[in-house]
Amino acid sequence: MSLPRPSARVKTSIADGISWLREHAIYNKAVVGGRNTPEGRHLIDQQGAGPLWARFYSLDTEKPIFGDRDKTLHDDMNEISLERRNGYAWFNTAPAAALSEYDRWKLSENAKQ
Repeated sequence: MSLPRPSARVKTSIADGISWLREHAIYNKAVVGGRNTPEGRHLIDQQGAGPLWARFYSLDTEKPIFGDRDKTLHDDMNEISLERRNGYAWFNTAPAAALSEYDRWKLSENAKQ
């Protein structure tokens, strides 16, 4: 979005990426707890929470996936070992900034050209 004169293909790619982020935003879930709590970090249902995005997604299902030290994959963060839940940032909110930037960009001359 910082290119001075993005091509039509670049604009389409940006729009497609933003659409993917919007479709995969996770609402009403929160990561709570911490390293020094008995349950460690874990994902809970929390009305009004989010958006969050998982660090990794399955290419087949497009749903979040979580890997454990024993090389197993899980579709629920709460199923992996305490050490892995506490030692890695499985969810983040960083894509929210890209969504906000896109909304501003869409109004700019670069997006309209």
